[in-house]
Amino acid sequence: MIPGYLRLLAAALLLAAMTPLTQAEPPFEMTAGGMQYKILIEGEGTPAAKGQVVHIQFVGWLNESGQKGKELFNSCRDKGPVAYVLGTDRMMPAFNEGVIGMKPGGRRLLMVPPVFAYGDRGVDDVIAPNSGLILLVDLLAANPD
Repeated sequence: MIPGYLRLLAAALLLAAMTPLTQAEPPFEMTAGGMQYKILIEGEGTPAAKGQVVHIQFVGWLNESGQKGKELFNSCRDKGPVAYVLGTDRMMPAFNEGVIGMKPGGRRLLMVPPVFAYGDRGVDDVIAPNSGLILLVDLLAANPD
């Protein structure tokens, strides 16, 4: 006869072996324009749409072979939330493409190809021409215009 504590220990070990150590990473999805994004936090409420005033915070890095390289932008630390009319040319195209459809409180990881960033012109000595970016974007609010 197996003592009760050994049966309990065996059951706990079996359960631990069957439980994944980490949660599965959410897959990347594709925007209508062809940019990849991953939903990290879904958010709640009505999805952001063109013409709405959106309030976001973000962090941006150079994309170095799919990994975060040098940090370039950090609105959270540098200047706080940014507000703009979604779908306008006031922001880099990646922000329009990646924020459409987000719900307030949501967070997305955007894999930004050069065409949605600064393209072949780059930015001074900071972003080389034809550089991809990685953006982590939080949608704080989306209001009608």
